[in-house]
This record gives sequence, C-alpha cells and structure tokens, in this order.
Amino acid sequence: MSRAAIGRLAVVTCYRHPDYIRAITLRQGVADSGAVDEMVVVKNTRRGVLRYLDVAAQLVRLRMAGTADAFLVTFRGYEILPLVLLLAGRRPVYYDEFINPVEWFVDEHHKFPPGSARARLLRTVFRSLMRRCAGVLSDTASHADFSAQRMGLPPERFSVVPVGSDEATFAPRAHGPGPVRSVDAAFTVLYYGSMLPLHGVDTVIAAAVALRSDARVRFLFVGGGAETARLVAEARSRGAAVEHRAWVDYEVLPELFSEVDLLLGGPFGGTVQSQFVITGKTMQYLSSARPAVVGGNEETGVFTDRVDALVVPQRDPAALAEAVRWAADHPEELERIGRRGRELYDRRWSSVRVAEALRALLLDGGPQVERP
Repeated sequence: MSRAAIGRLAVVTCYRHPDYIRAITLRQGVADSGAVDEMVVVKNTRRGVLRYLDVAAQLVRLRMAGTADAFLVTFRGYEILPLVLLLAGRRPVYYDEFINPVEWFVDEHHKFPPGSARARLLRTVFRSLMRRCAGVLSDTASHADFSAQRMGLPPERFSVVPVGSDEATFAPRAHGPGPVRSVDAAFTVLYYGSMLPLHGVDTVIAAAVALRSDARVRFLFVGGGAETARLVAEARSRGAAVEHRAWVDYEVLPELFSEVDLLLGGPFGGTVQSQFVITGKTMQYLSSARPAVVGGNEETGVFTDRVDALVVPQRDPAALAEAVRWAADHPEELERIGRRGRELYDRRWSSVRVAEALRALLLDGGPQVERP
C-alpha cells in the first residue's frame, strides 16, 4: 500500500562539490518521482570547513521554521548525518550512503587497521546512525548487500538507487575528430577521473606500455594530478604513446567523449570498493552512446561483452590491452556497441529508473532491489 506523498522533503548536500553528479541525479529523481509535494535543496555555498557551518545554519533555520517533513542526505552524507538526525527529531531521514565510511577508511584506504579500536568505534557509531534512518540508499545491489553485512544491518533497510547520469549534458552526438583532441592518432583511448585506488590507473598505464608497438593507438589521461602525470611520463619514457592533461572542464567533456574512439570506465583497481560499483564515468559514457570498457565485478553481469560494452578482468593489463587492440581492429563495431550501451542504460539506470527507485523508497512502502 502506498503512503501519502511527503509534504516537503529537504535534500541536504554538504560536500566540496555540492553539485556532484550523485546529488544532481537524486534531486532530479525526487522532483520526477511524484513522491513529494515540494523539495527544498539545502547545500553548501562555501568550501572547506566553512561548508559545515553553512549547512548547519541552513538546517537550524529550516528546523525553527518547521518547514521540512522529511530529509534526504546525499553524498558525502556521513559527515553531516549526525546533525540532520538531531534536528529532524521524529521526522524521517533517508541517508544516501553511496560510499560506506567503514569500507572507505578500513577496507579501501587502510586508514584504520581492521579490528583496531578506531575501526570498531567507527563501525559502532555509523551502525547506530544508520539504524536511526528511515532508509539507506546504495548505488548497486551488491554494494547494498556488502554494506548490510559489513554493518550488521538487515538488507531490507537498504534501497538501490542507481547513479545515473546528467542526461542533458551527456547525450548521444556524432563521433568525429575536433579541436579538443590534440593527440595525433588514428585511434585514441580516453581515461579520465580522480584516479582513486579502485580506478586502477596503474593497470591502464601498464596496458598502454604493452601496446607501445601498435602505432595506431594513443592513450589520453585526464585528471589525477601530479602522481598521474609522473606515471604517464614514465610510461612515455618506456615507449608508450600517452598524453596527460591536468583536467578538462565539465562542460567540455561531452565534446571530448565524441572525439575519442574508446572510453575506459573501469574500475580496474581490484580493490574492495571496485567489486560493487559501476563507475560514474561509465554512466556518462553509456548515456552518451559511446563505447565503454568496464572492469568485471559483481555488477557487470548485466553487460554483454562486445555487444553493449567491452568487459575485462580487473588488474589485468594484458586483458585490457587485448580489448583495446580488438577495438582498434574493429572500429565499425564501436558505434553499434555505443548505441546498445545507451539502450542498456535506458533500461536500467536512466533518470526514469532513478525516479522510480526513489518513489519506491519514499512513497510505495519500501525498497526495490533488482540484481543483475
């Protein structure tokens, strides 16, 4: 039985990028869900430590005015969640976990040793906070299962809301050379992002080195800072055809996507986190109808290799190099792969699916978990 629509839902974001794609797609999904009469966006307008004071002040004003019936805390929600729960009182709070903090600090980045007092305290605190939430959002079913087990919480507390894409920005367009691409190559492979451990930039670099004798292929790396620049320079010294750019502005990305030939979505890192995600960049590539290479994990069973994506094992430079070589040998297949990738995106991860998942959480009485 459906519940009544929420009168006013406050969607809260406190992050160095307040318009991070996860926040954008959740706000749009709420607006499209039909589950709320009105949405209030609470997000930081300042950076650094001041962002916490900024959002806290907005929340206090909202609480004093009594103008929110429920709250949705978006990524990176665990930093502001305690305050939201305190101010919400008995009003429901929905928490977009997206990245489990215990997984992040203990399993992925090894900030706290497993079994240490700090790791146990972190788990205890966030398990308590998550139990107080009306629902927890996760990006994939396997991630929801992992987090439920990691935190000792019932799986039914979790709802799967896909990451989706900014579809107005990342839409299909004609493929061809243009002014953005400066590498002189018949076949250009793009890898961009923040180069976190799950992304596996070292695997991509190793694949580029393995392909150094193939004169057709060039790799373009965007992002990652000084360390990525160093790795690219080292690969170039070994004969790899590689280029690095510090960054490309967000609004230029769709043009860049259309000008390269193959786009690496990953993840390739073989870390704990990499086993449960379909990366945001992969969503952007699929939404743009561009051919993507994804790293195999618990979620990639939905893809068909060389039909709607190229699927390779993680932490396997030879397999990645072979996929790139195949793509360079079959350029006529890539447009078809991109088109079918977009069709798969529409079926499983589009803005329509995000809105449906949020409606199921907020209005229709519980989560819907669809597994690949």
